[in-house]
Parts: sequence; structure tokens; C-alpha cells
Amino acid sequence: MLIKVINSFVKQDKRYAFSYSQKHWSALAHIEGFSGQFGGWNIVEPTDACIIGIWKDTDSYRSFMNDVHDNIFYKNGQKASYDKLETILSSNGQFVKGIYHHTRSSIVGANYMMITSIAHNNHDKSLTPFTLISERDRCLSTFVFADEHTSTFISLFGYAPPDATKHILQKNKIPVQQQNIYKLEKEWTVLQTFSS
Repeated sequence: MLIKVINSFVKQDKRYAFSYSQKHWSALAHIEGFSGQFGGWNIVEPTDACIIGIWKDTDSYRSFMNDVHDNIFYKNGQKASYDKLETILSSNGQFVKGIYHHTRSSIVGANYMMITSIAHNNHDKSLTPFTLISERDRCLSTFVFADEHTSTFISLFGYAPPDATKHILQKNKIPVQQQNIYKLEKEWTVLQTFSS
């Protein structure tokens, strides 16, 4: 599974334009190898938009980037709506069941996501997503990926925003680098269209 994390920094007066252009990515639904995309606004920093793309594998994603991406991107005018864009790609993504057992139902049912990045070394890569949430918050599911120095957990939640757990993790000597909570925009959600 390939996971793409896109952070866009959008001026307050460009939020509507960014959100409107984000809807044009619905064309992804028909792309082979695409699984889903969702995103929203940071609840603390309202100019930070985060979008998560889920792909079957690297080959599917590369084919999309080479053949389709620019056509959608330049037609929707989104480039004019943000100041800065940061992208992370990971080809070692995993889906971890929570209350929901499938990617599709998790994305449909989610209203909030919490993204937590934890520094790790070779001795503590076994950190699991349940260390990042409380039972009260009822995590729907989590997407996880790691690189050489960091593990990132994208946890999806239903109707209530989760409590930030950064301070609890740090108190337990878990080296949290960053934690952000986003309110998801349903109109940004795109799911793969099943062919008959």
C-alpha cells in the first residue's frame, strides 16, 4: 500500500478556492490502483490543509502521476489557492483495523483524523497504534507507515474530535515529533469506483 500525505498551507481568504478545487480530484475514482483520498483542515491551525491518498502500490501511483495528474491539477486551478505544499510518500503503508475492519468503511465513517509522528530507533519500531489513542475516542482504524527515523500514524475517528495524546505519550517517554488533529471535509473524499 502506498500512502501519500499532502500538507497545503492556505491563506485564510483562499480556503474556499482551495476547497472548491479539491472537489475536482473526484476523477481519481476511476483510476486503476487508486483506493481512496480524504482530508480536511487542522483544528488548531485553520490554514493547514492535509490530504491523504491511498494507492494499491507504487506502480499504480506512478502511472497516475505520469499520465493523469497534471491534467487534473492544471485544470482545477488549485495551484493558485495555496502558498506552500509539502508531500510525503511511503510505499510501506499498512491498514490497521480498529472499530472498522475495512479501508472504505473507515474513510466513509470518519469525521476527524489525528496524525502522529514518532521518532524511533532500531529498538522501538514495534510501537503500535493503540498507544496513541484512548478508549473513549473509539478509533475507527489507522493507517501506518515508517521511514528510517519516523513512524507515522493516521488515525480516523467518528463524530467527536479525539483528545490530543501528545503529552501522555511524552510523559511515557515516547518521542512524539508532531501531532495534529484535522476536521475532515466530506466533499474532499474520493473512493475507488468498483467496475462490474
